[in-house]
Amino acid sequence: MRGLDSYLARPLARLLAYQRCHDGRLVVLFVVALYGIAVAVAWLAWGVNLWPWLGVPPGPSIFFDTRNVLAALECSRQGFDPLLDNPCDPLQRTMFYPRVWLALQTFGLDQTHTNVVGVLIALVFLIMLCALLGRISLGEGIVVALAVCSPGGMLALQRGNMDALLFSVLVASMLVWRRGGSTGQMLSPAVMLLAAIGKLYPVFGLPAFVLLGARRARVSAWVCGLAFAAYLLVTYKDVLIIARTATQGQYYSYGARILVGAVYHQIVGQNWEGESAAAQAIALAIVAALAACLWIGARRVLAPIAGAEPRVTPELLSFYTGALIYLGTFMVFKNYDYRLVYLLLTLPQLFVWVTQARAHELRAVVASLSVAAVVLTLFTGAVSESLLLLDQLVSWTVAGLMLALLAASVPRAETASAGTVSAAVSQTAHGRTP
Repeated sequence: MRGLDSYLARPLARLLAYQRCHDGRLVVLFVVALYGIAVAVAWLAWGVNLWPWLGVPPGPSIFFDTRNVLAALECSRQGFDPLLDNPCDPLQRTMFYPRVWLALQTFGLDQTHTNVVGVLIALVFLIMLCALLGRISLGEGIVVALAVCSPGGMLALQRGNMDALLFSVLVASMLVWRRGGSTGQMLSPAVMLLAAIGKLYPVFGLPAFVLLGARRARVSAWVCGLAFAAYLLVTYKDVLIIARTATQGQYYSYGARILVGAVYHQIVGQNWEGESAAAQAIALAIVAALAACLWIGARRVLAPIAGAEPRVTPELLSFYTGALIYLGTFMVFKNYDYRLVYLLLTLPQLFVWVTQARAHELRAVVASLSVAAVVLTLFTGAVSESLLLLDQLVSWTVAGLMLALLAASVPRAETASAGTVSAAVSQTAHGRTP
């Protein structure tokens, strides 16, 4: 085990600890700014679109997903139902977000504000990411900058996709928790509920509060879960419409269905002729069986090695949220790679585990592999066509590693029911400040 630790965990731990006296968030901001300047100068000076060269599929225009929402606001004012008919959109795309986004029309927004809104979404994303990370080393900053400037990360910002905005809402939930106290425990799930109302699947993050074992947060999460269920009952017709119209692809995408479907086609030699729900059920059954085996194995092997029950820290909550959202979307949907930005939520806790290599070697190895897999999966979508869907093996690896670390870190039921731990006090153990 020491040999494996030396080859995998120790080198990454040394990188992450590099120049801890400096703030690595400056590296993230500098690299992102340099990336944006290079793209802008190439386009304005020479008319060259650098996005494809950087692995990001170019849309018909910058911030094209932001434009979809703003076009829907225009059509809504004209009396159209944008979920069914959105002729204001340049490609006639119906709005593929819940109807709640139409409330933005009260601010007088239209497509002329596309660039302004898109830039604001990107800026808020970067500000909230820096707030989530707190003070980090230069080495950690290099890893985060690499993840943000990956094809998957930049796909969200280049399209102005609302996932980038909802990521910021989830970070706000983490920051509310970081303030500590009973108020933070009660309000943090409520902020996450706002993200779920905006695009449904962030609801996969709500069980994170249950896993933590903090009583007030657990009660609040259950209440928010019931509120979300009521929201689904009221808007189920809209949900069905969005599910039918939202595009789902094989490339620049992840999800259990993609690889399962590809294997089916190779064996049977024909396209799937059944219902989409049946295909999803098959994929879900396979993933559930594998997940149960992995959970039991990781619980037996990694959890005892991890030592004492984990402290309830903001980093751990962020990891649970990011991992659960990834696993939930992986099992249930086909997802374009811009949704991979939620994996950035897992990095602060992964950094902590990697740097604890001497104390918990095996967990540090798994965490090191997870950091590498997260960064890799953010890049592989750009070459998914060339890899003939072998990139999906990376997304499956990420799912397995996230599940294993969840199994190793979730408090045991008897410990969770014994009482709660103060998040504010626990936070200071890692010395992270916003």
